[in-house]
Amino acid sequence: MILPFEHIRVFRRSGVIKPILIREPMGVLDTLIEVYKDHNDKKRGVLDSVVSDCEYLGYDFKLVRGLAATLDTRSVFRSKSAIPPLEARRQVFSMANQTVVISNEERLSVLEEVAEKNSITVDELDDSLYSDLEDEQYLMDFKELSSEDLSLYYNYAHTVALLAYSLRVELSYKGDDSYLDRAFYGLGTEEPKRGSMKVVNLKPTNRLSRRASKFDDIMSRLLEKDGWLLRAEVKYPARYKSTCVFEIDSRGDGRLLKTDPVEEEFIIEIPLVVKKKKQRKYGDIVVLDEVAERAGVTNGKILREIKAEGMDYKKLGGVLVVPEKYDEISGALKSVETLGEAQSYFKSLGVRDFIQVLESFGYQIEWAKPRKSSKLYRF
Repeated sequence: MILPFEHIRVFRRSGVIKPILIREPMGVLDTLIEVYKDHNDKKRGVLDSVVSDCEYLGYDFKLVRGLAATLDTRSVFRSKSAIPPLEARRQVFSMANQTVVISNEERLSVLEEVAEKNSITVDELDDSLYSDLEDEQYLMDFKELSSEDLSLYYNYAHTVALLAYSLRVELSYKGDDSYLDRAFYGLGTEEPKRGSMKVVNLKPTNRLSRRASKFDDIMSRLLEKDGWLLRAEVKYPARYKSTCVFEIDSRGDGRLLKTDPVEEEFIIEIPLVVKKKKQRKYGDIVVLDEVAERAGVTNGKILREIKAEGMDYKKLGGVLVVPEKYDEISGALKSVETLGEAQSYFKSLGVRDFIQVLESFGYQIEWAKPRKSSKLYRF
């Protein structure tokens, strides 16, 4: 979970910076949970309007919007479209051009004629007209939670968002975890250890969402450890010339963080009698940075191993795709409109760093809130 960066709230004093976390019960938590529960099967635009009203209850608007963004991650929004919205608008506008539409009755007459032509109801047609707009999506499902959990999830998402602005990070924890070590050192350039502290330097970046995703991976695993400490030199906002120190550990504010557990997917494999074919060590889709980080080697070593296998891949910058899979993905992406849909699709293919794959296929992202509703466009 990552809080939208525009909703970050910080306390800064004497070279120290901290995200403003929720430390005690607040009425706005229960209020927003009830708002989401009451707006099941209602449009996002209506929901957002009620959420905006909560800003007048005396709370910081960034807090209200940040909590709403946290609740959005537990919500499923979908459009109700009987026919594609572009086609719906084309037919309605074409029909309207053939007559004079001034009154509501004349508008209804046009809608009835187009609806009948498509064998749908007027309400279904009306829902289809602008279903590609975010405000027209319906809240189809909301995973209810307690106000205490909401505060902990918000604090976690808030902390991860602020860490995306780090330029230097120190980390220590009890025990060994090779995956966590690789994820941490994958953030930037490794420095010599300072006692038990692992250290990396990071370069400033405009790709904050990608860096925040890496910190999300690290923090979600770190919360399971004992005796952990993370110290970061943070340059927030980016226009600031100097950095401030942010420190958090398992005995202090770390107890105020909790990550929403990921639902486990159980897959039953049914063995089939098929003709054996030569297996690719790294699969049909290879994101070089991700694979190299996981294996703890360089990109060049991965490329040399792939070349030695004699397997055919289509090279897309830092992504390799087998030719037949490339055509499949290209075709599938034509019907994918949002980042959430792309994430679900690539997850089914076993791809973790799907954003890099999207970019390698020529797609760009128009970021929106929540992240999953961000629109995809082809270059």
